Amino acid sequence: MLILFVTATACGAPLTLPEAENIALRQNPGLGALAQKIAELQHKAVAVAQLPDPHLELGAANLPLNSFSMNQQQMSMLTVGLSQTFPSFGKLGLEGQQTREQVLAAKDTLQGQSAELVLLLRRAWLQTLYVENAIVTVQHQEQLQSESVQAALTLYRSAQGSEADVLRAQLARDNLANKISKLQAERERFLAQIAQILNLPKLPSIQNQWPILPAPKTLNTAEADLLGQPLLRSAQAETRAAQMGIQVAKSSYWPNVTVSVGYGQDFHPGSPNWLSVGVNLSLPIFPEDRQDQDVDAARTKALQAQYHYDDQHLALIAQLRSTFAQYTALKNEWARTHQRLLPIAKKAFFATLAAYATGRARLDAVLHAQRDVLDSALAGLQYQRDMALSVAELDFLTTEEGAHA
Repeated sequence: MLILFVTATACGAPLTLPEAENIALRQNPGLGALAQKIAELQHKAVAVAQLPDPHLELGAANLPLNSFSMNQQQMSMLTVGLSQTFPSFGKLGLEGQQTREQVLAAKDTLQGQSAELVLLLRRAWLQTLYVENAIVTVQHQEQLQSESVQAALTLYRSAQGSEADVLRAQLARDNLANKISKLQAERERFLAQIAQILNLPKLPSIQNQWPILPAPKTLNTAEADLLGQPLLRSAQAETRAAQMGIQVAKSSYWPNVTVSVGYGQDFHPGSPNWLSVGVNLSLPIFPEDRQDQDVDAARTKALQAQYHYDDQHLALIAQLRSTFAQYTALKNEWARTHQRLLPIAKKAFFATLAAYATGRARLDAVLHAQRDVLDSALAGLQYQRDMALSVAELDFLTTEEGAHA
């Protein structure tokens, strides 16, 4: 994908939002670190479910100190032994299951952070598009202001207007030029954010077209889908892992069992060889200082994880409802501005300009009418931008399993 992007850039083709999202998901180092964390936990889930390594014992027993001879007397022997410890019943299986829950949590975290990265990219992308269109809008207004300057000059040359009107019209036009310079600086800033997200050495050239984002769902559907949000699923898996930790801690009430077998080679003439077999048990006889504390600590951790899940769930619901209400309001405001306010403002400006050219209106009215056009045009762009930002956030909040992977 990165090679395709470099090739497209060399050919002058602007970058599209879907292409940028694919680059971000493949090049972001934070997501790469999470992928390695998942691999680590997957290996660990296999390891923790295995028995401890057996112990091999080599030794010499009952050697006489006066000669260290192996055949001087009976019971002097070389020994070899093997022992295996078996953890308390069920502990290994519980630890393996707990780690597998942590793997699921890490996978959901990766998907959630991928969705967050896409949201961050979309925000910078939409801000850049707004600034690009705002520059075009202000440039158009600058051309309209030039018509006001020309009208003021015509009246001044015919002795029907004043020099002050000409200067004020020129001042308004030059202020628009300053606004364009400020917007151009903002465009560079947002493009720099996009380059940072995509890990690119230079500012990209992006497609100057509002992207088609997924249509928002109804509020009831969105709230139902919220339970499948990756970050919330990750918190659920962490809660399950913490609850599994209680069972792991309770397994410590049962003793660990070590089974050992040994063979001794006796070198004294006529003496037999020896075989030893034994069982060793740990004795959890002081549970109030160890096992009880471990269980209480595990319960506290599980309760903490549950509180974290509940808090995150409530926060996401509040964010979803607020964003949905904002989207509904912005949709109405954008339609009203686009269909009524901006066309009326334009008609009012041209009518006032025509009246000023014939001496039936003051320059103040012309400048005020032009500001109304500019304000309405920029407000329409802001509503369009904010509406798209709300759609992007709603898409993030209702991210389903497998999305942005």
